[in-house]
Amino acid sequence: MQIKILSVTSKKNTLFDDLFFQYKKRLPRHIQLDHIKIPMVKRSKTKPVKAAVLEEGEALLKHVNLTDLLIVLDEKGKQLSSIEFSSWMDDWLLNGQNPVFAIGGPDGFSEAIKDRASTIMSLSIMTLPHAMVPVLMSEQIYRSWTILDGQPYHRN
Repeated sequence: MQIKILSVTSKKNTLFDDLFFQYKKRLPRHIQLDHIKIPMVKRSKTKPVKAAVLEEGEALLKHVNLTDLLIVLDEKGKQLSSIEFSSWMDDWLLNGQNPVFAIGGPDGFSEAIKDRASTIMSLSIMTLPHAMVPVLMSEQIYRSWTILDGQPYHRN
């Protein structure tokens, strides 16, 4: 299974890259996890927010294959427990599906992204620092794998 995390980012923030990599390398070989950074489009008088968000959406969609499950991360989305998320992962593994998680920029997602999404998921009703979200997702992906594999990492 190929899992991608796409994030719109304003700068080359590498502060959390090592943490992301720590969870990535713990995953078994048949679960590939990648984080792709999409440059945030600069806003200006000549490039209003709506146009910038549309351009970011187009850039995101270039990394989503036709058969991928696009999961938009948004505070208004569906919240899942780790057990529920691991059930989703089990379905993806059984059905040969590749999830792509999209993390938007500060102004959110274009309608094209929302329309293409299989689902909208929330990590929290709080607004989280965007640079931390790939780390949180990689940990939850790793946690889900350990749940499915019967490892003691996750405890109820």
